[in-house]
Amino acid sequence: GTVAHNSKAVYQKYMGWYDANPVNLNPLTPSESAKKWVEYMNFGSLDDVLRQAKLDFDAGQYQWVAEVTNTIVFADPNHQAARLLCADALEQLGYQAESGTWRNAYLSGAKELRTGNASGSTKQAKAGSDMQMNMTASNIFDYMGILLDKQAMSPYDFTVNITLADTKQQFMLRFKNGVLLQFENAKDQNAALSITTARQALFYILLGKPGEFAKVAKIEGKQELLKLIMVNLNQFNPAQTKGFNIVEP
Repeated sequence: GTVAHNSKAVYQKYMGWYDANPVNLNPLTPSESAKKWVEYMNFGSLDDVLRQAKLDFDAGQYQWVAEVTNTIVFADPNHQAARLLCADALEQLGYQAESGTWRNAYLSGAKELRTGNASGSTKQAKAGSDMQMNMTASNIFDYMGILLDKQAMSPYDFTVNITLADTKQQFMLRFKNGVLLQFENAKDQNAALSITTARQALFYILLGKPGEFAKVAKIEGKQELLKLIMVNLNQFNPAQTKGFNIVEP
């Protein structure tokens, strides 16, 4: 963080003011900005504006250059000269930033203006990957809670006992108000469902494969609840996730 950023948070009651556009991280004061806008009103064309913006860039007025060129980019996202000058200004702001998070934001904005956002560049870990193999049971249940469809599960209130034979761990899962809570070394004698399996088999639940899971697990109680859980786990596919812009429309 920075003093400028965190002091705003105090006055904003930590409700948030940042819109994710790095141009707006540390804007000029209203009076400073107004003077520059009045100065730029004398120019008759975008070419004149960009010519002056380049002079301001050479003079080290990087924040102002980022603001004025970003306005042009929002008006005309295909204006290559404005995009590149805005990227150059953001890059310089990133080099000067003492805060790591500010630097990352500035440089991310510069990269987007030059090469587009990161849409389509994310890669999904393959099943059986090292990441999957090294997730603890607690990690798996945390991830299950993230995937859980909160609205669909909100009417239900039940507990599930899970015994992991390979790691000799015992968990109690509580589903209530659309939230999944996990308790290690706990067991509910009145649980609606009890499962004994191996840690790695829990991924069949995450992937919504009841048939595969049934082959490697002992399931006692209301088995329809297991299907309910699987049906209401959202499946994320990064390859189908569209990225979003931060410094352009």
